[in-house]
Amino acid sequence: MTTQMPCLKNADTLRFKRWGMWLAVCVLSQAQLGFAADSVVPDSGFESLQQQAKQWASTHPSFQGKQVQVVPVDARITVQSCQQNLQFEHPFPNQPAVRVRCAQPVWQLFVNLNTGQTTNPVNRAGVAAPVLHKVLVSKELLKRGTVISPEMFSVAEMPAAGMESQIISDTKLLKNMQLVRDLTPNTPLRSYDVKTAVMVKRGQEVFVTAGEGQGFSITMRAEALQDGGLGEQIRLKNVESGRSLSGVITGPNAAKLR
Repeated sequence: MTTQMPCLKNADTLRFKRWGMWLAVCVLSQAQLGFAADSVVPDSGFESLQQQAKQWASTHPSFQGKQVQVVPVDARITVQSCQQNLQFEHPFPNQPAVRVRCAQPVWQLFVNLNTGQTTNPVNRAGVAAPVLHKVLVSKELLKRGTVISPEMFSVAEMPAAGMESQIISDTKLLKNMQLVRDLTPNTPLRSYDVKTAVMVKRGQEVFVTAGEGQGFSITMRAEALQDGGLGEQIRLKNVESGRSLSGVITGPNAAKLR
């Protein structure tokens, strides 16, 4: 439908040049209105993100030919509507995290693209809703070797088909654990992402206690002959006597005789 602009009044009484100026303003105004109408984005910023992400993924080598579902972000994160086309980047190959950038207003966000089989909406008759599982997702980029803590993660609900036995949802399990690979923002934490944190490193000085619970306590200095985590038994060497010892790690650079 062509927008009618009240640009000309009493056109037959206006001189030709003045009429031409009014006409130019009218055409320009209509063009501006048409551009604004074409630039309208959905009310929901996340809905717009979903639509554009699927379009982008359909041509990207990592996702092309696959059914893609955008995993919902943490409920505490508000996705702003972008006044321009979103920019997508897949900076971590073989991982589901995709960086999304908006130029106006300026913001960026990591989202996960689920390339598994998509599930139809629950309002489609005869089709069950996807089963959602509570998982711990990283709040920011966490590097390999980071000793993790509950504050680094938030709880989210997302489909976990095929990895139900691998996801971690209890923050108590994070104690004395460290990452074995980089973890991108909004990525669910799985059991194979972590290992027992190294509390003692080979060559470091370790304070070793003996006699606890036997009515006396002796502390000596020893050199660690191997790496070890909390509760693990490692080989030690008494710094003064050179004697070989075996101790159980009780904390950072601390152990007790076995």
